[in-house]
Amino acid sequence: MKKLLLILSLCISSFVWAHEPTDPGAAREWLNIIDAGKYAESWEKTAPFFKAQLTQQKWDNALNSIRTPLGKVNSRAKISATEYSTLPGVPDGKYLVIQFQTEFQNQKSSTETLTLSKNNGQWLPVGYFIK
Repeated sequence: MKKLLLILSLCISSFVWAHEPTDPGAAREWLNIIDAGKYAESWEKTAPFFKAQLTQQKWDNALNSIRTPLGKVNSRAKISATEYSTLPGVPDGKYLVIQFQTEFQNQKSSTETLTLSKNNGQWLPVGYFIK
């Protein structure tokens, strides 16, 4: 009986582990581009849906008024990553919403939320918010 419980617990833990959402490297790479102040480049590396909703100029203006004043990133730690197949206001698809606890030079506690969608096998940003 103990052997059966051990096998079942291993199977269940393996199943849960295999289906946990991951934090694709694309998320941190993209955030690093924003951290470097390369806002035009960050817009270029977003999903087509994002670009259709927001021009590069509006994106630059938004980040210059909101992100730039926060200063450099002192620390960034992932809080959560959750997969979705539907989200409000976007077509059905494969989405990953990642939240980070971030400390900026000029704001000690912030939550960054980055939403990625899978496009042609690549995770691309479709939303970015700082609270």
